[in-house]
This record gives sequence, C-alpha cells and structure tokens, in this order.
Amino acid sequence: MILYLAKKLAGAVGVLLVLSALVFFAGRGLVPGNPAVVIAGPKASPETLAAIEHKLGLDQPIYRQYLDWLTGALHGDFGVSPISGQNNLHVIAQQAPISIELALMGLITAVLIGLPVGVIAANHSGKGTDWGIRIPLLVVFAFPGFVSGSAALYLAAHYLTNLYSASYIPFSDSSIGNLQTMLLPALSVGIPTAPLVAQMTRSSMIEVLAQPHIATARTNGIAEWRIRYVYALRAALPPVLTLIGFIFGFLVGGLFIVEEIFSLPGIGRGVLASISNRDFSQLTAQALVVAGAFILGNLLVDLALPLVDRRIIHR
Repeated sequence: MILYLAKKLAGAVGVLLVLSALVFFAGRGLVPGNPAVVIAGPKASPETLAAIEHKLGLDQPIYRQYLDWLTGALHGDFGVSPISGQNNLHVIAQQAPISIELALMGLITAVLIGLPVGVIAANHSGKGTDWGIRIPLLVVFAFPGFVSGSAALYLAAHYLTNLYSASYIPFSDSSIGNLQTMLLPALSVGIPTAPLVAQMTRSSMIEVLAQPHIATARTNGIAEWRIRYVYALRAALPPVLTLIGFIFGFLVGGLFIVEEIFSLPGIGRGVLASISNRDFSQLTAQALVVAGAFILGNLLVDLALPLVDRRIIHR
C-alpha cells in the first residue's frame, strides 16, 4: 500500500511539473499581447516599453523566465501581478476556495442525483423505466451551462428572493449566508452534470450484472437486493469514481460561465480577467491551480479505489 501511494504521489508531482511548463510557455508564446503595452499604454515610446520589459524580465529567453518563475514557485513565491500590483498567491487564496466550494457542491449534487438514478436505470435496463429516466436526463444535459445558470438566476430573482443572496458571503462570515449564495449556482452546475454520473453508473452496473460471479451469487440463493445494491454496485464503482475525479477537476476551472452569471469572484472569472488584461503572471498561477485541481481529483480517486477494489494494489 505504501509503495502504491508513493507511486501515485510521485506521478502527480511529475505531471504537475510538466503542466507548469506547458502553462508557462503557452501563456507567453500563444496568447497575443504585451504586458508592457498594457502597463504603459499603446502610445508609450519604445524606450519606455523596453525599460518595463527589462524590469519584468520579459527581455530574457523564455526558458530563463520559466526557471526563475519555477524557483520562486518552489519557495512559495508566485510573483506579483505587474498589472494590478497584487500578490498572485493572495489573489489565488481568495479565488480558489470559492471555485472549489462551488465545484464540490455541484459535484455532490450530481452524485446524489446521478448515482441512484443510474442504479435504477441499470436494474430496469431496456424497459420503460430505463427510457423514462434517461431521456429527461439527456435533455437536461443537452442544455448549455449558461441556460441552466440563467434559468436558476431568473428563479432566484423572481421567486426565491428570500433564499438567495446576490452578494458572495464567505462561510467563515455566515454559514447560512454562504448557503444562500452558493446553493442555486451549485444546483445549476450539479443538475446538468448528473446525467454524466447516471450514464456511467448505468453502463458500469449493466456490465457487472452480466458477469459470471453475479449468476453464481444468484444460484447460491443470495438475496437479489444484496446482489444489486452491495456486490454489483461496489464492483461498478471504480469507473464511476474515476469520472467523478475528472469532473471535479473540470468544474474547478470550468465554472466561469456560472461564476459570471452569479457574480462569484472565483478562479474561472479570474482567468478570464487575466487573459483580458494580458496578465500572464497571474494567469500562470491561476492556470496552475486549475491543473492542480485535475491532478488532485484524480489522485484522490486513485487513493480511494483500493478501498473499493483491493486487487488494484496488487496489479
């Protein structure tokens, strides 16, 4: 078990290091624009722009810029935004908890809806109940994120004014106020995501229920409910957990539409603002957090899978 954990942690660190390089080079090589022009203005003289670029280290080779940035990042220093003058780590500390909270609440909503629905659909595969469940979920999944978010905001503004707060309230200030702020955004994220969990659960359950050991369990007289909701469900969980880890990483950095609609100062909106301002310093730190969320989600799943299937450790 210790060796298994060590391999997963080492792999996560290696992937994060590679991603940091990709994010850094892509931010400076692919995104158009010059931070010096943003700072000094489009009418600044070439001498002024050159002085700003030298001060920011932009006149250095890009590999040297990355090594300098990586050295600082390894010591906990992600730099200061040349556009806003804010410490990048402080900005991340304000934005990331909001996106992570929204992603977790949305994911929990999706799992609470999708998992039991997928199990019920699998137990009635090919029947009217199966189609009656899947078709509405597919319709919900087909709607873009801005549609569900806008619909939730409309309901909040016209019918749920006592249950919704338009201004973000941290959990540390008020747990009830935080729930009023985050519940509707979480539902607008979780409900459209639930069909993914339901479909994966259904497919995995159907595959497990067709395995020979399930037929053997029925032959031995084990109760059907125990076969379906204990043995089969547990065996079907690994691919579902893998999907959940992927969804979590995607949600942390992919909620900019919902964050924009509900005016939540999360990392998704922060990334859009950094791109608009050509703030590559802050963008690199934000993108690295998003990449880290993908890795963290999958790492947690890798650590949880042996608890569901002990054979994974011995592979």
